[in-house]
Amino acid sequence: MTKEALEIIKKTDIRSLDAQLALRCAPFIAGLKPSNLLITDKTQADTLNKLLKETRFSSFLLYECHTKMTVLLYAHPLLDDFINSPNVRKILYQQGYANAALQNLLKTFAARYQDYMQRKTEFPHEMGLFLGYPPEDVEGFIANKGKNCIYAGYWKVYANPLEKMYLFQKFDQAKEALLRLSAQGFRMCDLL
Repeated sequence: MTKEALEIIKKTDIRSLDAQLALRCAPFIAGLKPSNLLITDKTQADTLNKLLKETRFSSFLLYECHTKMTVLLYAHPLLDDFINSPNVRKILYQQGYANAALQNLLKTFAARYQDYMQRKTEFPHEMGLFLGYPPEDVEGFIANKGKNCIYAGYWKVYANPLEKMYLFQKFDQAKEALLRLSAQGFRMCDLL
């Protein structure tokens, strides 16, 4: 991250929803990936719903506890196309997901994620697919139990490291661009 971006972060209330979206969801907002996880304070739920209402984005509540909520933000057509690609469907099938519509898949995933959070069952590593990670990396992560990756950035990489390094650079650039726009006075509702 550049010095300029770090200075912007220092001057920002990082607890605000706008800042959280800029810092955690920039690659998604920029259209570089079909979805993103957002963990934020439950008091932000209404603000988030209002913010997304007039956009092309949707949200799916995965989990909530006393103070926090975990939400999957997604662009429906992009995530649907990604999830329906043959390589992704194969992995989901191997992980016990029936061939179903996106909303049904998200419900099943949310139930597994909630089981993990509440009962400490096995983590649902297929989460990477719902976040738009390349299937070869999700498959590699599952097969290697999170070890033996050849590169680590936004996720652990098991194939095509140069391609992923370039993609991660684009993710960083998107984050910095969104931070700069925010610092110039653009509100997240304008940027979405």
